[in-house]
Amino acid sequence: MSRVRCWLRRSFESPVAFIRPVLSVCIRAGARSSGRIPGIKVSTALMPMALLVGLSGCASIGQVTGGDWATSRYSQSETDATTSYYRGVHRVIVTYNDETGSTGTINYGPTSRQVSRGASLGGWSYSEDHGANWKYGGKLVPPRGWAAVWGDPAIVTSRTQYGTVFISNLAFPDEKFPAGGVNGPVNAVVGGACIFRSLDGGQSFLPFQCVTDKSPVPGVVGSSSGHFFDGGSMAAAPNGDIYAAYVDVDTSQIIIYRSVGGQLDFAPMPGPFASYYVASHPRIRVGPDGALFVMAVAKARSGPNPQYSLVVNRLYNGAWGIPKVLAFAAVYPDVDMNSSVLGAPLKVRTGPQFAFDIGARSEFLDDSVRFLVTQYNDRGWLVIRGGVCSYDLGNCGLWKGWTFGADTSQGWRQRIDNFNPAITAFPGIIFGPGPGWQASFLVRYGDSTTTVDVTRATLGYVNGSAFTIPVNIGVDRPVCPDLRGYWGDYDAHIPVEVLPSGVRYMRLATDSSAGCNQRWTYLGQSQHVRGHLYTY
Repeated sequence: MSRVRCWLRRSFESPVAFIRPVLSVCIRAGARSSGRIPGIKVSTALMPMALLVGLSGCASIGQVTGGDWATSRYSQSETDATTSYYRGVHRVIVTYNDETGSTGTINYGPTSRQVSRGASLGGWSYSEDHGANWKYGGKLVPPRGWAAVWGDPAIVTSRTQYGTVFISNLAFPDEKFPAGGVNGPVNAVVGGACIFRSLDGGQSFLPFQCVTDKSPVPGVVGSSSGHFFDGGSMAAAPNGDIYAAYVDVDTSQIIIYRSVGGQLDFAPMPGPFASYYVASHPRIRVGPDGALFVMAVAKARSGPNPQYSLVVNRLYNGAWGIPKVLAFAAVYPDVDMNSSVLGAPLKVRTGPQFAFDIGARSEFLDDSVRFLVTQYNDRGWLVIRGGVCSYDLGNCGLWKGWTFGADTSQGWRQRIDNFNPAITAFPGIIFGPGPGWQASFLVRYGDSTTTVDVTRATLGYVNGSAFTIPVNIGVDRPVCPDLRGYWGDYDAHIPVEVLPSGVRYMRLATDSSAGCNQRWTYLGQSQHVRGHLYTY
């Protein structure tokens, strides 16, 4: 049995040479007809057999945090996730911003937040039954020379050692951290990031290395004590190399670090967007041949009327290509719910409004790179559009058939906002499930509301045309951000299990179903992490 599970794990990490494309779309039995999902009549006579076989999958819930004594009394939100295989055990690991046990190092008042030395927002949980039940892993401890670790988590598993897992968190260096701590915003004391490593499949983590840039930036106070890094994204290469990427806010550039073989120290690499001002966290992925891809929202440093757009670049054979502009992008929009909770207006602050992955191409088109990006429609509502690039980035474009949001020309009268997109590619395995592409996002529906839906969709084709049907996997999830709007800026979406009937996926999201009991400037209670599981 262990040999079979290990072989399946290898298939997750590295696309196999022989794969069968599946043109498929999933319709959930009992989907609501409230108007949240546009009514689409699908004729099965026009569908290929693979599509008919693929109709499946209702969702279930895995309570990642909040269901145990340790995490239920504190807040957790904003996630990244991976899987591991160690000593015969397959694990799903989720890392998140975690305040568990932080009394004494993070203390709140109605308008204040006091952060003291030793604080940590780096927490994780793991599941050994594919996401049904969860065990709290603990907190990342700030390494020597660093006052605190501060979330924006990223996580990745080595593609040569499946029991080796890395987590990245932003961090405060000692030299930028005041002796009395920090009250309120912490941007001025962020000075890099710390990377932690697990050698036991994600059960425990120890410091591996902290990274920073101390080169002086003209006009930026404190840059010589460590640049302000934000966000975080990690990726693993087939040869064992590990990459970590951040946006350097002091220079408006993406900075990427590489650890050769996942064993040597992380060293900075040349940047991918030197001729751009970068405005978002990065997202990175590695292709089957080791090419490194990076996306961000940025605008050109020169030229007529530069606008912020989604841009992509690829490092191949040691050299970056020319950045490619993909589409206009909404830059960290606030989602106004047009309602109030506990006497305060309700809005949700968002994070990077794009996602991408690399997977199997279609039979008729090289669409190995697929992406999602959030835009505004003509009424100012948020819509998500999907698109593709060829593996060499030579051809890129949006597909109208992969648009999620209200088409105002069709007479929609109630506001619909689609935001926080995520995308994941399953490469397919020999004599098993074929390749698949899953998208997910949050949906705010109605002129005034206090809830969102969690929605997923297959990015597929019918008779060669891009086609998809969005399906709710979480309905009317209560929203409870702090008064700034923070409710978790981004979340993960990954495959977690191969089944005879298909692949089980998990989309993470902030969960406030325990009740919205308190909203202060820096505190929204309750916030926990929920995993929405479904099979396709």
